[in-house]
Amino acid sequence: MEKFKLSELLEYQTAYTQILDYECELETILAIKKDENWPLRRQMSAAWLKGLSDEYKINLNSKESATKKSNRLREEGNVFYCSKSPSKTENMFKAGQQYTLAIFAAAPYTEALALAFANRAMVLQELGYYRQAYDDCICALETNQYPMRLIHKIKIRQAFCVYYLQDAKKLELHLTELEKCGLNESYKQRVDELQKGLSSIANEIIKETQDNDKEDMSLTETTELVDSKDATRGRYVVAKRDIKSGEIIFHERISAFVPVEGTQICQQCGSVFIIPIPCHACNGKVIYCSLKCREDQAKVHQNECVGYCLGLFEQIGISHLALRILLEEFPQISPILAHESDIKNVWKELTTETSHLNTKTEVNYVKSLRLVSHFQKMSLSNKIWFAVIADLLAVYLKEYTPFFHNTSKSKIKQSDWESLISALILRHIGQSISNAHTCSSIAPTCYDIRSSTVKYGFLLLPNMWTKPFHLRQGMLHVLGEVGEVSAANIPYLSMLNHACNPTIRPRFSGRNFSALADRDIEEGDEIYNCYTLTYRNSMSVVRRDLLKEMYHFNCECVHCQQSDPDAAYLEYHLYKCQNPKCGEKFVPTPDKEDLHITLHWWNRSEDDETGLRDGIICSICSTKQNIEWYFRFKSLLQHSNSKENRLELLKLYDKADGILLGFHSLKLQMASDLVNLLIECYKGSVETTDLEFCRFVNILKFAMSVTADKWGQQSLEYVAIMSVLWDLIAMNKYQCTQLELNDMVKALDVVDEECRLLFMNYYKDYIYNKQINMEK
Repeated sequence: MEKFKLSELLEYQTAYTQILDYECELETILAIKKDENWPLRRQMSAAWLKGLSDEYKINLNSKESATKKSNRLREEGNVFYCSKSPSKTENMFKAGQQYTLAIFAAAPYTEALALAFANRAMVLQELGYYRQAYDDCICALETNQYPMRLIHKIKIRQAFCVYYLQDAKKLELHLTELEKCGLNESYKQRVDELQKGLSSIANEIIKETQDNDKEDMSLTETTELVDSKDATRGRYVVAKRDIKSGEIIFHERISAFVPVEGTQICQQCGSVFIIPIPCHACNGKVIYCSLKCREDQAKVHQNECVGYCLGLFEQIGISHLALRILLEEFPQISPILAHESDIKNVWKELTTETSHLNTKTEVNYVKSLRLVSHFQKMSLSNKIWFAVIADLLAVYLKEYTPFFHNTSKSKIKQSDWESLISALILRHIGQSISNAHTCSSIAPTCYDIRSSTVKYGFLLLPNMWTKPFHLRQGMLHVLGEVGEVSAANIPYLSMLNHACNPTIRPRFSGRNFSALADRDIEEGDEIYNCYTLTYRNSMSVVRRDLLKEMYHFNCECVHCQQSDPDAAYLEYHLYKCQNPKCGEKFVPTPDKEDLHITLHWWNRSEDDETGLRDGIICSICSTKQNIEWYFRFKSLLQHSNSKENRLELLKLYDKADGILLGFHSLKLQMASDLVNLLIECYKGSVETTDLEFCRFVNILKFAMSVTADKWGQQSLEYVAIMSVLWDLIAMNKYQCTQLELNDMVKALDVVDEECRLLFMNYYKDYIYNKQINMEK
């Protein structure tokens, strides 16, 4: 059984499942359990999971080999740490990388792990990451394997960290511990220094103020949820007062999320820029940014740890988010269900809008349970497929986790608990298909946050930082990528109806979501989200098909009701015919088989050389257009060290300017290629002439203008390319007006807090004072 792929297992199980088409998730699960093949199917699921477990145990490194690898990596870190080379700071970063790899390589509860954490704490303290260093000290001690002969070293490191963190209470504790250690004169002097420091600092307890709580409340009061009782319109959100463009409409805490494609983010708070603390029980497949986040996530992770070990979640797609919703939120209501014994009454309480439970709006899980799932509109085959996955996950929870341990105290039978949990997972699968949100973030171009092997984190890259969260001059451009980092359940956001020109701009910041007004909104106006690409970034037929398939409705928004709903999008695909007898503006006639390839012909695979060179034909005179200039352009990009080649690239760009009209998508692609060329020249210390540089800057500004037109100035896409211009300003290569600068700072409203911190630190370090001096 272990040789079966999950898809093969599910295909076999669903093929032999015969049930009626029910509109309720619980009825579907109960019907499947009554099917005569259900006992065999359960056995197959259990056997398949056991096969994963057996395979994991076979592939698991022995403690001896893990220790050997960890010690080797730690010793490599020691070489960097002890190096006498002038670049001491950069060696600290390299040492930190090796120590982090040693942490990931070590087996749990070993001396190798303790020493790796202790050594990384040493580096992090020197680099100024005091909170992270303090956590590492605790991690080293948690192993119970840290050598007692060295205990004074780690205790004094803890003391120094909390001194710099201005935590007098912890400092006093660690100084008391150090008094019990036999210290030499050198260490006694350091303790004396800390004793003096203790009297000069106050213990600062960071806590949320009542004012902040009131601010969040007032933000949610700007909107009102309306239930139209209409099957087509359903529930929707309107403004309770006038809202200005750029104003935050509402905040919402993300109730549950899972990383996309193994993205390296903290599984509790969603932070991207972290120094990772891995869970060793699942071989570091789950990471955290701090011990606090690890502790806060513990009750959830105890039910997922084995699943990560087995590689289960990477095979079940959106169903992992459904499981995470259950694990995060079900504990909120389980005590409420303890008095019930009839599973159908429980289900009615959970899913009926008029039930007592659904009046408890303070319970977050209620909001999730009320989300639309479109389960009734699923095909029977899809219902069975997802029901079998839900049942498989119930088997996993029963056999490999403590999830069901507390259910024995309730009046509900164990078998009914399993049915109930399967039905809830099935409900959340349907809801996630229709309501899950993809959270995007600015990501570094120089570090792969999806790597499964390199996990030391962006913050430990050398030649990048002057101090924690302060990039070096000329390095902001590394924050030039936009990527999806997680899939999330955000119930209130899901209440917003769709429009192809949304009224909100989303901001995802770790576990927090904010909706910003894209334009002025009047009191009583409905507030819209966009479930697809906007009208400026996609054809109406593409949006229509996706909305019909995924969300089961036809879009009737303002733009879709226009006589030419694709006019704005096709403006980015406008050509001038090269036939001198024609010379007209035209848009290529889209191929109904593949609209995207027709309009974005340059993105064809290089293997499809014939199709690629077919290029485009004027839709007015039917003349085939010459596109050899494009192939020459792509070829020269590979040989850009030559000044002559760069000048030819600029000439080809000028040639394209007469063919690709306005804010053409291909012209934006070429501009982006030339901006990247400028970055590579800078990184490779390739000198460019003043003429070249002036042209590159103009091309960069064009790319920024197109990006603002397509995605908006308050967009991650705009911020990513804006980072290059900020580098030029910081290096005195470009001057802009204060108004331009203010607009760019305003664009940062849509980025997450940690990324905004990097940008604003850079602004204060290298741009603000220059701008003040220039205006004087």
